[in-house]
Amino acid sequence: MDEIELWNNLIKWGIAQNSELNGKNATNLNRWNKKDFLTLKNTLDPFISHIRYFNISSKDFHSKIWPFKTVLPEAIFEDIVSFHFADTQPENRLPLRNGKLPVDSIIIKPKHAAILANWTQRKDANVKIPKDKYNFNLIYRGSRDGLDINTMRSNCNGQGATILVIKVKENGTIIGGYNPNGWPYQTGYNNGYYNNNYYWNNTTESFIFSLGDGKDSKEVKISRVTNGNCAIYEHYRVNTALNFGNSDLIINGANGTCNKANYESNIMDINNFSIEEMEIFRFYNN
Repeated sequence: MDEIELWNNLIKWGIAQNSELNGKNATNLNRWNKKDFLTLKNTLDPFISHIRYFNISSKDFHSKIWPFKTVLPEAIFEDIVSFHFADTQPENRLPLRNGKLPVDSIIIKPKHAAILANWTQRKDANVKIPKDKYNFNLIYRGSRDGLDINTMRSNCNGQGATILVIKVKENGTIIGGYNPNGWPYQTGYNNGYYNNNYYWNNTTESFIFSLGDGKDSKEVKISRVTNGNCAIYEHYRVNTALNFGNSDLIINGANGTCNKANYESNIMDINNFSIEEMEIFRFYNN
């Protein structure tokens, strides 16, 4: 259940709790007067601050919440208006209600896994995750297996869709990428364009991302591929770097680079970095 559904249910519940509001409904406010709104406001007051208004779209805010603006505390309403119309971030914002996914990681937490799973489905980061629907199966960890490209490829090749998670040594930022096609065995090419031993593994669903330092949900950022013909760069014969966009995110052993080319935006302010820790997960649906 998303936030607008919670809001709608809260309004219906508040109306049902008051005999004074018999015959009133949330879809026809022409029959409401100031006293009716005040009655509803007093009923909902203990619960109204628990809705995550900043995760509700501008369209739903205008059509569903604006008509009941007098029910909201003035400070909350002003913050919501500023958020939607002036792009002002609120000082106090409830954390995402996105559920958690079990994940064997020393870099990310279950709440981060839920965000990444939602992104693979092209859903908002805060959508609640269905129980037991997605799996993160750890197939590589740098501190355990070694920060070596041959080991990375050996563990990942032929495993299907994968999610890379990296902790950057220079600033502690958590970045990574999603490859829905997986990393193929170096015995040929498939689903791509081949040229002089290199070829593009084509997809419109790959993305790279940043989770900031992992502590602030407002810092999460996704950058989707903009040119599906230039999504993942591969080599026909040998193990090569894990390469998103041939520039946007490249992992080659203990080092990496980030330079915008075929994805929406940069995910870091620095272009070259060292890897403190790295994990790769096979990602799949039940």
